[in-house]
Amino acid sequence: MSETRAQSPPRRPRSAPPPPAPRSFPQARAQASYEKLLEAALELYAERGYHIAERAGMSVGGLYRYFRDKHQIFVELMHRLLEQNRLHQDAMIAEFEAAWDAGAIDLRQVVDSLVDWTWSETHGAPPDLLRTYMAMSYQDETFAALRGQYDRYEQQAIARVIAKAISRSRVPSPLAAARVLDMLVETLAIWSALHPGAGNRGVKRATREMIYRFLAEPGEPG
Repeated sequence: MSETRAQSPPRRPRSAPPPPAPRSFPQARAQASYEKLLEAALELYAERGYHIAERAGMSVGGLYRYFRDKHQIFVELMHRLLEQNRLHQDAMIAEFEAAWDAGAIDLRQVVDSLVDWTWSETHGAPPDLLRTYMAMSYQDETFAALRGQYDRYEQQAIARVIAKAISRSRVPSPLAAARVLDMLVETLAIWSALHPGAGNRGVKRATREMIYRFLAEPGEPG
């Protein structure tokens, strides 16, 4: 007589540890100077200029007390921006989870909010900065590792929402689904940010609809 094995509950996607924090300084004055240089770098990427020390009101020697070279400046600038995005996304995911448990949000609202947030963050970045970061993430080991850390964290956060909102019969692997959706939304958001105009009109709306149809149970109202 065969034994009947109890079905274990679906495993909740684990939370990835946050990526290492950006560099900081114990002295307030040094931290302020460092932040000022990064702010100047961000402004100058938006303006297609790179005289960072001058914009920050510092000497070139002062610049190189904080950074080895311009490669390090760009690495740390992107690290700061990615960390800010992570914190914003963490807050949004926590709100989704609480609202879902309270029955105050539905799948359509979750999908629309995630896509809208990605579009807003991407379109808010200077195009030159975005273009350079994407190119470097495929060519440079440091940028590839940085992007990989934040992508993994983001995908596991999205997987937690999928696991909470979608049945396993519909989406057997929340993490696999999150990886596909994260890459899809990010790619389309970046493409539309770098190619503004009538040609991409409706891309965001189509993206939201495609994701909703993929996640929604058959017969679920749109």
